[in-house]
Formats: sequence, structure tokens, C-alpha cells
Amino acid sequence: MPDVEGLDDQEIVARIPSASVAQVQVLCDQVLARGIGDDAVPALEALWKRFFGFGISGPLREQRCALNTLAKVGTQSSRQALARIIDSPDLIDVLLPLALECATEANLALSGQRVTCWLEDSRSAVRACAFVLARNCTPAVPKYELEKGLHDPEGSVRRACLTTMGLFGHEGAKPGLLAELEKGPTSEIVTALAGMVDDDIITRLGRCAMKHARLREQIVEELVCSGEPRAHKVVERLKGLK
Repeated sequence: MPDVEGLDDQEIVARIPSASVAQVQVLCDQVLARGIGDDAVPALEALWKRFFGFGISGPLREQRCALNTLAKVGTQSSRQALARIIDSPDLIDVLLPLALECATEANLALSGQRVTCWLEDSRSAVRACAFVLARNCTPAVPKYELEKGLHDPEGSVRRACLTTMGLFGHEGAKPGLLAELEKGPTSEIVTALAGMVDDDIITRLGRCAMKHARLREQIVEELVCSGEPRAHKVVERLKGLK
């Protein structure tokens, strides 16, 4: 492992574009640990470009580090750099799953037309990411395109589809979201159901909160924000729980 403790931020950044496979992870970790942020973006983009045309059998470590770090930096500049990489017509198809995974982490807003194309990709990882990315698209992905994911053979894709449709308030997602709430409740499922709240959903969220203490605080907040009279009654009962 290379010794980087004695390097200042500028030296860390300067080494990234030409980093060896043994150095690259440590240098990128330092970018995040030190909060170097935007100053590292050109170097990370240069690292990616250095391996243009490589990775035909799968992402190289340097490519993974460049994309993952850009996603985690989380600034407007880093998101723009990540979007440029994804929008490039020269992006090798085998690198697309990694690129879209990083795009979801960075909460990118990509073209609705491009995201729609990925909804029916042969790879489930790409489809799942596409349904997540559909939440921020301009123009928006049409409802009938989103509905295709309701019957996807992969559970991860169906959950991503259901959550996105719920956030948009599409009623067709309600049965599936309630089934997921019963089977394996998550924070995302709760948020999606709260976006289409009715008396039935309020009751089911209340039951979930009673069973799952880890989600109780979030459910109470969502019910309070709904402003529904029935939600107020459920919240009062939940506040009495330890």
C-alpha cells in the first residue's frame, strides 16, 4: 500500500491520472476521506479517459475507482463529469451496469429517452438502475413504459419499478407495494406508499410501524405529513409504543 499520509491534497490529486493499479484505490479513498471534492474531478475524469477503450471483459479497477469516486464526491461538478461519461457514445456496453449503478448513487438526472431504452435491457442490473433513474428524468419516462417493470422476472427490478411508480403516485403500483411492505419492508417502500396515501395504506403503514421499530419514526413522519384525519389517529397510537 503506497504511503500517502505525507502528501498534501494537491499531491494526491496530481497522482490520480497516472496512478498504478496498486495506488489508485488508496488515492481515491483519500479524495473522499479528506473531502477534496471538486478539485479532484478533473483528475478523476482524466483517470477514466486514460483507460478509454479498455474494460471489454469487465471494468478495470482504475475505471471502477474513477466512477465510484465521482459518484461519492456528490457535487454538481462531479455529477456533470459522470453524466458526460455515461452520455458518451463511446462508452463500452459492458461498462454500462457499473456506470448506471454510480449514476443512481449520484442521483443523476439523465435523458428520459435514454433511460427508457434501458428499461428493457437484457441485464437485470441495468433495468433496475433504469427504473431508479426514471425518477429524475427530463422529459419524464411515460407511465406505460414504467408499467412494463411490474411483470419483470427479477425481484430487484420489480421493486425498483414499484417504488418509482409509487413516488409518482401511480395507483397501479399499490398492490405490489403493499405486498412488498408485508414481505420485506424498507424505507423506500414506505416513502413510495406515502406518496399515494389513502385509508388502506395508512392502516397498513401503521401495522408495519408496530412490527418494525426501525421504520417507526419514518412512518410516523410520513403519516403526519399526509395530513389525513385517519393518519392522525394512527400516529397517536404509534406514539404510545416504546
